[in-house]
Amino acid sequence: MTCRLHLLLACLLGVASFIPKAAFGQTDELRMVIVVSRHGVRAPIESETRASQYNTQPWPTWPVAPGVLTPNGATLMRNTGSFYRQRYANLFRDPQNCSTSIFAAANRTERTVSSAQAVLKGLAPNCPVKVHVHDASSLDPLFEAAAFSSVANHEELAAAIRGRLGGDPQWWPSAYQRPLEDLQQILLNCGNGSPCSKSSTKKKLLNDTSTVKAANIPDMVVIDGPVSKGADFAENFLLQYTEGLPMAQVGWGRVSRSELNALMTMNTSYHDYVLRTPYFAQIGASNLASDIGATLQQAADEKTVRGAIDSPQTRFLLLLGHDSNLTWLGGLLHLNWLLPDQPLNATPPGSALVFELHRDANTNRCYLQVYMMSQTLDQMRYKTPLTIGHAPSIATIFVPNCSTDATNRCPLDQFQKLIQSTVNPSFVEPTSSTLHPNE
Repeated sequence: MTCRLHLLLACLLGVASFIPKAAFGQTDELRMVIVVSRHGVRAPIESETRASQYNTQPWPTWPVAPGVLTPNGATLMRNTGSFYRQRYANLFRDPQNCSTSIFAAANRTERTVSSAQAVLKGLAPNCPVKVHVHDASSLDPLFEAAAFSSVANHEELAAAIRGRLGGDPQWWPSAYQRPLEDLQQILLNCGNGSPCSKSSTKKKLLNDTSTVKAANIPDMVVIDGPVSKGADFAENFLLQYTEGLPMAQVGWGRVSRSELNALMTMNTSYHDYVLRTPYFAQIGASNLASDIGATLQQAADEKTVRGAIDSPQTRFLLLLGHDSNLTWLGGLLHLNWLLPDQPLNATPPGSALVFELHRDANTNRCYLQVYMMSQTLDQMRYKTPLTIGHAPSIATIFVPNCSTDATNRCPLDQFQKLIQSTVNPSFVEPTSSTLHPNE
C-alpha cells in the first residue's frame, strides 16, 4: 500500500469522519453487520470511587446504584440504535422477518443487558427481539476472560505485562507524573484553589507503590498503583461528563473539558498497556474473534458454520459487552482507531467496533469494512439525536495483514487467515449453544 503524506494517519489508523458511509458502487451488496459494543453511561463502580480514601469532597450522587445503566445512558443507547436503523435500512426492508434477521447477545451484568435492550428499541422498535445471555451456571466465554482462567498461565500473564513496562512497574507513575499530580490536586482540593486542611488524612496517589502480580482464579492478575487508580478516577469523571452532570459537579468543578481529555489519555494508555498485551488479548478475545469469523463466514456462505452465533438468516448481530472487550479485540487483531474528540483507541460508553460484510457482485468475493463508531462526548452530554446528517463519529479502520488499499477493504478469506494466526485455540469454546433469552 502506498500513502501520500497527508493520508499517512488515515492509512495507519481509523480516523473518524462525520460523513456516513456512501455506497461502494452498484455492484456492492451489504450482507451482514456485526456490532461489538460497550454498554452505555452507568453509575461509577467501587474501583472508581475507592471508598473516598483519596478525595476530600464527597462524590456526586447518582440516580441509580453503582454500575447500573442510567436513564440517560439508556436514552443514548436508544439513539445509537436509531442511527444503526437509518444507516443499515436496506438490511431491514422485510419487517415480517425482523425477529430472525436480528440477534442480540449481552454479558450478564445489568448495564450490558439493559444497554442491549435500549439499542434494540432504537434499532427495531416494532420487532420483538430478545437479548440472549450466557448460561448462568458458568462464566461467559464470549465476554469474560476469567472464563479461561483455569487454562491461562497467570505467571506468564503478569510477566508479559511487566515486560511491556521494561520489567519495572515503577516506570508507570514516572511516565505520567504530570497528569497524576494534576489528578491528586483535583482529588484533594476543597474548591477554593488550595489544598484542604483535611488532606493529610487522605491517601495520596503518588505515595502508592505500583505492582503487577499473578493472582488466583478467576482474577489471573492484580495491578495496583497510581496509574491504575488514576485511570479509574478519570473514568469516573468521564461518566460524570457524559451523564450530563453540571460542570460544577464534574470533578467538583475542577475538571474542564481539556483536563478531562488529558486524564482520559492516561486512562486509555493504561488499558492499552494492560489489555493489549498480546497474551492477555488472546485470553480475552480469542473466543470472541473466533465466533465473529465463523458468523461472517456463515453469512457469506448462507449455510450453517460451526462456531457461528445464531443462524445464516441473521443480518444484524449485536454483541453487548464492556470496554475491555473492545480493547482485547483491538489488541488481538492489531486494530487502532482515532476518534476526533478522544485519545487513541478510546472506548467511551456506547462505542462499538463494527464489522460490515460486503459482497462484490462482479467478483462474487466477500470483504469487510471495519469501523469504530461512537457518539462524541458532547453528543452524549447533550443527548443529541442522531441522524445520517448528524452522525456519530465513524472511524474507518485499516486491518493489518488484511486491508490492501486506501479503501481499507479487508477480503474475508484474508480476515479468516488473520483470525487463525492470532487466536489461541486454548481460549476458544462454543458460545451459541450456551446462549438463551434473558427473562
